[in-house]
Amino acid sequence: MTETIVLGLDGATWDIIRPLIESGDLPHIEQVCSTGHTGTLESTFPPITAPAWLSMATGQNPGKTGVFYFLNRKSSDSFDFETLSSEKFRGQSFWDVLSAHDSSVGIFNYPMLYPPYEIDGFMVSGLGSETGDAITYPKSLAGELDNVTGEYQVKVPYADPKYQGRPGELKSDLLDIIEKRETAIEYLLTEKDPDHFFGIISATDWAQHYFWRYVDEDHPQYDPDTDYDDVLTRIWKRVDKAVGTVADLAREENATLLLVSDHGFGPVNKTFHSNEWLEQEGYLKYEKQSVIDQARTKYFPYLRRVGESVVSVVPQLNDFAKSVGESIRKTPGEGIDFERSTAFAPRQNLTAGMIYLLTDEKEDKHEVVNQLRSLTERADGPESVTVHESDEMYHGKNTDLAPDLMVEIDDFKCAVDPRPSTESEIFSTGPPSKARNGGHNRDGIVIASGPPVDTGTGLNASIYDIAPTLLSLHDLPVPTEVDGEVVSEFTSERRDSDNTETASIETLTASGEKTSREDDDAVQERLEDLGYI
Repeated sequence: MTETIVLGLDGATWDIIRPLIESGDLPHIEQVCSTGHTGTLESTFPPITAPAWLSMATGQNPGKTGVFYFLNRKSSDSFDFETLSSEKFRGQSFWDVLSAHDSSVGIFNYPMLYPPYEIDGFMVSGLGSETGDAITYPKSLAGELDNVTGEYQVKVPYADPKYQGRPGELKSDLLDIIEKRETAIEYLLTEKDPDHFFGIISATDWAQHYFWRYVDEDHPQYDPDTDYDDVLTRIWKRVDKAVGTVADLAREENATLLLVSDHGFGPVNKTFHSNEWLEQEGYLKYEKQSVIDQARTKYFPYLRRVGESVVSVVPQLNDFAKSVGESIRKTPGEGIDFERSTAFAPRQNLTAGMIYLLTDEKEDKHEVVNQLRSLTERADGPESVTVHESDEMYHGKNTDLAPDLMVEIDDFKCAVDPRPSTESEIFSTGPPSKARNGGHNRDGIVIASGPPVDTGTGLNASIYDIAPTLLSLHDLPVPTEVDGEVVSEFTSERRDSDNTETASIETLTASGEKTSREDDDAVQERLEDLGYI
């Protein structure tokens, strides 16, 4: 019998959900809310898929996991980066504790949990893997998913040039993958009957990235004359139907149901070109480049836009356009003259700024921080700039792998793009690309219903609280490494977090052998399709 069910709705935000509930478009989510407890789930910083879902699984902040984005430093002695894989999850996640204590576990479509590994139950990899790979444990489950869904699908690459100028095609593909997710989840819950189930629907995130400008009248790219102002409503109504299916199964099993998101969402109205700024301020120096490399760097923004435009007219050239992008792609620190530079921004992350300092001088750090804060004084500058230092944001053995400075601009309404800009702009109007006109913020959602949850609203929880709360619901100790607390409103007893039973992760679960990872370049290509790199 399934005791707990968690359904992750990637990027779900009350700013979208509440109006749709009020208009009667989300009856199933409304019912779960009315019979349960609702609130805000604060995400990691930065509020990005990779660190957020990992922190939700482990209850640990990025300073402990060492994961701050999709690509992360291997050591503090170099700027070599590696892609997040299931190696970071294994032996550290709440499901490993459950599995080690004779509770069967079903994990479905979990981002970056690739390759899958052996647990008591089943595991299906999500974002970062590819259909056709060994994405399931046991391996035979892949064939079952193909049979029940009519061919299982990992992702819809919404940022792919083939969808540029084709919102109708993207809408159709997103609705199709949501249907496949619902079919797969229903099959896994009814046929596999795990004690605990955690499944994720990612289409909500992809849809909001692409279609935000069609519903936000204040967005600089808003167009009132399109036929796509109802697409997000259509997507969320289809997700609501899937929630209804899961909620019905939870009631039949008398299971506790949680709906969670890894981060919130909002508009992207402006873009700050971080490396352009660092270079113009004299903090960033590049190595001497060949004529070809100079041209690639200088004309990268134009090539990207031209490629998208061409594919929107001739979709058959999509593979060619992607190959151009791959030929230009660089590693996060490639081409930087580390000896002559004071700071640089790695070529990833479009949500918050990430800056590594190449000097130990406190005066240099203070100067960069003050100059960043003074961006609000520019005529084309933002309303607000918040600079976070890594040792203030994180704690743990891997804090030294974090970017030294994390920059939040206009409450995440201003994207931070480290790639080359057109016309050497510091700020530009609109998002970095049309496919990412909506972006992440830290205000996710949490809804809990069923036994033993109290009804209520206004809860303020942290993404680190989910793992210890789930373990508490199964009457298991919480790892001492966890940063979060048990959400007492979701448990049968009013527990003081100081009195929660704890034990080290090593005593609660065996870490097992390290998981072999596929070549990083292949995983990075998949992340590029989704606009993350």
